[in-house]
Amino acid sequence: MPQGHRESPSTWISDLARDIRYAGRVLRKSPGFACIAILTLALGIGANTAIFSVVNATLLKPLPFRNPEKIAALWQTESAPGSYPLTGEDYLDWKAQNTTFDAMSVYSWPASASASVTAGAPPEGATVVQTEANFFSLLGVNPLIGRTFATGEDQNGGSKVAILSYPFWKSQFAGSNTVLSKSVSLNGEPYTVIGVMPAWYRTPGDAEIWIPLNMAKEHLGTRGTHQWKAIGRIKQGVTLGQARADLRTLSEAYEKQFPEHNRNVTAIVTPMREDLIGDFSTQILVLFAAVGLVLLIACANVANLLLARSTSRQREIGVRSALGAGRGRLVRQLLTESVLLALAGGALGIAFAFAGVATLRVQLADTIPNPNPIVVDWWPLLFTFLICITVGVLFGLAPAVQTSSVNCGQALKSKGTVGASTTRGGHWLRDFLVGSEIALSLALLAGAGLLLRTFTHLRSTDIGVRSDPVLTATVRLPEKQYTTLDQGALFYDRLIDKLQNSPGVKSAAITTELPLLGGSNGYIKIPGQQMESESGPLVEFSSISDGYFRTLEIPLLQGREFNRADFEITAKVIREAMDAKTSDDAKAIAKKYVLPAVINQTMANTFWPQQNAEGKIFESWVQFRVVGIVGDVKQMRLRERVMPQWYAMLSWNLGVPSGPYSIAVQSSGAPPQTMGNTIVSAVQSLDPGLAVFRVRTMPKIVAESMQDTSYEAVLLGAMAVLALVLASVGTYGVMSYVVGQRTNEIGIRMALGARPGEIMGMVTREMFSVVGIGIVVGLVGALAGARVMKDLLVGVAPFDPMTYVGVSLLLALVALAACYVPVRRAMRVDPVRALRYE
Repeated sequence: MPQGHRESPSTWISDLARDIRYAGRVLRKSPGFACIAILTLALGIGANTAIFSVVNATLLKPLPFRNPEKIAALWQTESAPGSYPLTGEDYLDWKAQNTTFDAMSVYSWPASASASVTAGAPPEGATVVQTEANFFSLLGVNPLIGRTFATGEDQNGGSKVAILSYPFWKSQFAGSNTVLSKSVSLNGEPYTVIGVMPAWYRTPGDAEIWIPLNMAKEHLGTRGTHQWKAIGRIKQGVTLGQARADLRTLSEAYEKQFPEHNRNVTAIVTPMREDLIGDFSTQILVLFAAVGLVLLIACANVANLLLARSTSRQREIGVRSALGAGRGRLVRQLLTESVLLALAGGALGIAFAFAGVATLRVQLADTIPNPNPIVVDWWPLLFTFLICITVGVLFGLAPAVQTSSVNCGQALKSKGTVGASTTRGGHWLRDFLVGSEIALSLALLAGAGLLLRTFTHLRSTDIGVRSDPVLTATVRLPEKQYTTLDQGALFYDRLIDKLQNSPGVKSAAITTELPLLGGSNGYIKIPGQQMESESGPLVEFSSISDGYFRTLEIPLLQGREFNRADFEITAKVIREAMDAKTSDDAKAIAKKYVLPAVINQTMANTFWPQQNAEGKIFESWVQFRVVGIVGDVKQMRLRERVMPQWYAMLSWNLGVPSGPYSIAVQSSGAPPQTMGNTIVSAVQSLDPGLAVFRVRTMPKIVAESMQDTSYEAVLLGAMAVLALVLASVGTYGVMSYVVGQRTNEIGIRMALGARPGEIMGMVTREMFSVVGIGIVVGLVGALAGARVMKDLLVGVAPFDPMTYVGVSLLLALVALAACYVPVRRAMRVDPVRALRYE
């Protein structure tokens, strides 16, 4: 081609087409190599595409709401770290006095609004969420069929209307459009169905039915009662920071105006995505980094395969060079082969990704509360294509440059065998790739090891109760039917009596809060201590029936448990307070009594350190006297520390008899899951209109509380195992290549009397110097990664020596095993035959 002449686009395209056809022929001639390389890349690319689909759905794709960047979750925070629900009066004042929000909307916690639902069949349990009428319009979400709530439907005496979730509509009404205007009974009250939400809609994630929230001030509650969730739409032109400053200014004013209830209470304004995803963003990004490391290991593996294969192609490259092919042309041809391999691996990887996403969608459905579905759509496919091109160049460039640099004369004299010489640069590149595989694998193994140790620690954590023989369930009494404390008390007394006299039941009890499922908390005042009523440590509290500690086998450390007299005195106070004409009258009545309470060991140590807490007095609306101290129970998540906790008699809460309340039944020997029908029969024999829901064993509750940790450990562990396999295969391939090159040297040494052990040591020392460097570099990377993962670890330090020593030894043993087979095979070669080897 004349100097200065440039290739035309048609010439370039024609050359590229020839390169692709030639690359296809070359790969077809080496089917074993092609299959191994394609499968290796497919595993790495498929895993990356699947996890990127999760990243795309949760962190990149806009939320499916109108202008989602303007929607924020609204919380309050108090003296303890963290965010807390809103009080009704504070919310109403925020809504009326703010200057930075177009709209606000309040709604209830899903877990606190379970209902018995009758839709033409026996009653079932459903999760009902009460919302302000503007909730769906604020989000900008339209129903699949029907309409959402209209203005005024959330006022006192508003319409009894309901909106169904897509799964509930499918299960209860077979997806029929005739559902509109039909009636469903919620806790005995009829509600007319006015709409069905789309299948993708999952906010709040547990909701099955939405009904209007009574927005009357007296229904939302007074200041100091934190029980509502809220969202707001920020005005156009207003930043998130300005919205925060606006609500915090209002909160500071309320703190001065209402110091008794609003001390240390301020506003928290969080972007909607951050509120939905929360801590899961760290977990997702850790997994994405893990699959990225797997892909790099796969690339290093294929690059080493190409390096080993390049020796057998030296004669071919020499011939092409002698015929006038320039180095750039050779590099382009070799890169075309590697990119073609990557595209083939990507095509197979997409199939793996679809299977992986289908599995992840099921496993993460209840773990990641995100409204966007996890699917392999155009963005993950585009990501896959770019990954294919990138990794094709990444693993192909160095071998291509190395192969194209052969000496033409030497290559033509060579027979192209594996025994042909390799340059020092080739040795360096080979060792670098093997070391990189070892380092990346160790980083992954260390991360998986730390999560596995966290999982093991959580599994062995004492939650404070005996879980094996206990079955739990939930029931809610309709407010229209059970209007008084005595009606609720009678129902639960009869229920416990029926259960305890049922075959296979050892003990039964009722509680407002089961272990590990969260609870209610607030502040207490200790007479004689300098402590404000709305400051100091937050204290968990639960209402229980007598027999609760016995049923869950919570140890009594000091004092006594509750008895029937405790129930009666507590009920007496509640009755008198409910009959009072004003809240001040109710408080005055309550101050005349001192009610019994049982506290946990942490509360005793927190408020009365180095003292006997039995008999001590504390105040929470009324005064309580400590009559017993029990062992600590994990009331919140397993990851969290035990909080101070006190227990009141169940009659303390029966002034609001609707509940919901949880039933705990200890089996006398039969598997606890078989007690489910016993609970249902007992409840419906007392009231056929009540549903029993959330029937599950305590071990299942424990497993659910570990769900996020278990999926982290499983997914990262799977990536680590895949990395270990790829690293061992890569080490084996390189050792086979190295031993093949040194066959004649090994033959000479054996002919001169070298013993097999000396041969083994000679070859493995060279490889283990590379493996050792890889382990050291991998440890440095693992330590850096552990700092990122520290929030995911519980009961294990980020720099846990046992984990790092263990994974280093494991990787060294795997590398030794990968070295053993090719070296053993080389030692069996006949020395005479080896001396004749070229």
